[in-house]
Amino acid sequence: MSFTMPLLLRVIISSTEARRVQLPEVPESVESLITILQEKLQLQGQFSLKFEDADFGNALCNLSDISELPSGKAVLHIQWCKLSAYESSSLPSVSSLDTASLDSEESLPSTSGSVQNYLRTASEWPSPFPIPALSFDVELKLRRGNEAFEKTKIGIDVTRDIKIEILDKIVQTVFDIKAYPDNQEIESIASALVLKYPCLKEPGKGKGFEGWLISIKNKLNNYRAKLREAGCNEVIVNRKRNDDASGRRSFTLKKAKRGEVNHVPEHPCNHTDTSLEEQRVFLVEETKKARKDMAAISEKMELTFSLRRKEMVQEQPMIVEVQERWPALFFQEQICEEFFRITNKDLLGVFMAATDKYTPKLLKLYRARKGAFGHEMEELLERLDERAS
Repeated sequence: MSFTMPLLLRVIISSTEARRVQLPEVPESVESLITILQEKLQLQGQFSLKFEDADFGNALCNLSDISELPSGKAVLHIQWCKLSAYESSSLPSVSSLDTASLDSEESLPSTSGSVQNYLRTASEWPSPFPIPALSFDVELKLRRGNEAFEKTKIGIDVTRDIKIEILDKIVQTVFDIKAYPDNQEIESIASALVLKYPCLKEPGKGKGFEGWLISIKNKLNNYRAKLREAGCNEVIVNRKRNDDASGRRSFTLKKAKRGEVNHVPEHPCNHTDTSLEEQRVFLVEETKKARKDMAAISEKMELTFSLRRKEMVQEQPMIVEVQERWPALFFQEQICEEFFRITNKDLLGVFMAATDKYTPKLLKLYRARKGAFGHEMEELLERLDERAS
């Protein structure tokens, strides 16, 4: 049965967005009404409708039949449907890529736009989190990694380029939902990532995504910092709201100066990221030699300091990644040199000064609890007394 009278709707999309919709006539069914709203409001994703029932004090009721709508005008609430595990994995899933279709990048299913539109209008955190589509070459590597993982249960070696792209895409998708997700929501991202790409699961005990969890948190912090520097009002307002709610004082982000831990110096003259990366490769090869040229290593470490600090501060890599990219940084001489480059202080000098300062108090403690430290400590203290006398 069709209705010819016009219909005025107030459509509440989320807690912060409501739209006015004028229809020339009442649609024939609820499904037709949903289709019309999707077209007029450009909504993506699945949802159901609820209406405010005047007979029950404007309480919300599910709209199951079009005849239940109040005549003339009505207030509708959009109830977003949570993505199922199947739908989440198909946005797009690496395993869904047909081998024959991998000859062209254009053959990849493109759903990132619909995912972003859904996320921008979603009023709740999606469960499971929809991992965004990656570039063609990364998707291909992960698909092959998944196939190998099914047979051997061994994950792939995640290169720096792959990790950066995964984190960049995830952070952009997260920010479409909210600027400050909580710990549980961030954990749902890491869980969804290893669920979609099992080859990324970390070996050993635990949930298999602890490292990804830390990396996502760090990447979110860096991303928000960049947006604040660019003057993104949403991040600044959300940061102030979070600080006020937790009782913390908000602060103005300032650029770190030389001598501060987060200082990132400018590249040397006539050098770029590319040229310094070439020097870094030379450094790695030099450290592999049986007879190392320590003078050359020191020179190149000094030259590449700006590139190294940029990576450490902006990307906050894991220790394993630092060992792989900057093995010379773990030489004893270079530990001291790097400490001086960052802080302008002599590492051994600072350590020795602190030792001199606290040694008398430590000796007093050891003497007071001589029995608790065993026979060796007692002999050591006796030898110190002999030297002192």
